[in-house]
Amino acid sequence: MRLYVAYNCMYILGMLLAMQIRFVGFQHVQSGEHMAAMGVFFLLQVFYFLDWVKHMLSDTKLFQEFLSITVTCAVAAGGIALGVGMASGYISPWTGRFYSLLDPTYAKDHIPIIASVSEHQPTAWSSFMFDFHILLFLFPAGLYFCFKRLSDATIFIVMYGLTSMYFAGVMVRLILVATPAVCLISAIAVSATLKNLTVLLRSKNKVAQIGSTKGTSSAKASSKVILSCHCLSISLPFL
Repeated sequence: MRLYVAYNCMYILGMLLAMQIRFVGFQHVQSGEHMAAMGVFFLLQVFYFLDWVKHMLSDTKLFQEFLSITVTCAVAAGGIALGVGMASGYISPWTGRFYSLLDPTYAKDHIPIIASVSEHQPTAWSSFMFDFHILLFLFPAGLYFCFKRLSDATIFIVMYGLTSMYFAGVMVRLILVATPAVCLISAIAVSATLKNLTVLLRSKNKVAQIGSTKGTSSAKASSKVILSCHCLSISLPFL
């Protein structure tokens, strides 16, 4: 349910915000690169619809029949819509730049004009150093802390960081895509380091306080012993 709510909010808000850009408009709905995200969105709707129907129906056999019919209809409708959209030209095919992300040598071999653009060139190490600075060294540390405390959130962050760094290495322009992931993972490294440091300092302070209290208690006890011996030495002659 957390994945359902998070993905719905991200996808719907992202679509609405992208539509506000005049240059983009409805291109992210019509381009073939975004069909996978749309497919995941509709897949989640079908999955939780079936989960709701399963909760409402008590008969297992009836639910199995409904499940088979619903899945068949959903797959058929999705395939027909995708085929009609691609045949009519409403859904544009993958572009050469997208193929270059999956195969870095594609543009050089098939579309040289894309490979000739400077922002489509592979990223040099100097670009990473000049753009990320110290974050380039904090990024592996953040990945280490994410792997150390695995959860749904940290697994998503690790996948986001690694895939964005791969795409940033393929094209120099995609450093902009990797920057949020690098900042987020580096912040995790700084936060975890400061947290461990504060825990260490607090433990040392507790040990020092315990030692000081023991020292003061022993000093008080020794002073009491000395005072009693002194009183005894004074009272002995009178006795």
